[in-house]
Parts: sequence; C-alpha cells; structure tokens
Amino acid sequence: MSRHRVAFLLAQLGADSSAAFEAAVAPLGITASDAGLLRLIGGNPGIGQKAASRQLGVVPSRIVTVLDRLERLGAVERRRSTTDRRSHQLFLTSRGEELLSELRPIAEAHEKQFTQGLDDADATSLAGYLEAVATARGLSLEVHRGTGRPA
Repeated sequence: MSRHRVAFLLAQLGADSSAAFEAAVAPLGITASDAGLLRLIGGNPGIGQKAASRQLGVVPSRIVTVLDRLERLGAVERRRSTTDRRSHQLFLTSRGEELLSELRPIAEAHEKQFTQGLDDADATSLAGYLEAVATARGLSLEVHRGTGRPA
C-alpha cells in the first residue's frame, strides 16, 4: 500500500467516524461539538473561554455559539473570573456531569465499532501508530482541533 493511500483511508475513516459519532450523541440532544466542549470543561473545570477556544483551535465566536447551546440545555455555567472580570470561567452543572457520564458508554461503543476486526494487540498497535502521526503533526490527542469533537 502506498503512503498516499494511507492518508486517503484515514480521511475516509475520519469522515465515517465523525458522522457515526454525531448520530450516536443525537439522542442526548447534543452535537459532537457539544460533546467535545463538555469533555474539555469536565477535564478542566474553570477553564476560561479563551483558553477553551485555543485548545479546540476554533475562533472565540464558535465557542460562544456552542456554550450558548449548552447553557440553554442547563449543562454549562459561565462564571466571571475572580482574577479578570472581563473573562469567564466554564463549569459543568449537574446536568452537564450527567451528560458527560452518558457520553462515556457512547464513546466506548463508538470505539468498539471502529475497531471491529482487530484484536486487542492490533488495536493497541494501530492506536500507537496513529498517536505517533498525530503527535508529529502537532495535533491534540484529546480533542479534534477545529471541531471540538472528542477524540
């Protein structure tokens, strides 16, 4: 297989995986972008909006749109920073914590679906190779930069 085919297959699998994850989280009333931001805030309580924007690799207005939606769902709370009144810190509410815990089995099932046909050793090897490629390209191993989708 040529190296050019690897990039093509990764793109195909990425698009397929993204569409499947979007469909999997839809019953929760959220999008994949919502899930990514929930996961980021859950792992970094009190993260600032600007820092979240930087970590996700999206413009601040994109974060505001997703935060507005998550606030309407009662999942996220913005609080004025105690050190900089011009900025907000982000926290999950109890509903946000519930959503995050409901996301875990969905993400695990999604992972299992996309590693069908691989035994544990092969899946571990593949993950290691993909992590090496992602790291070499300067990509986050935790969130999809530019989308806010969970890894």
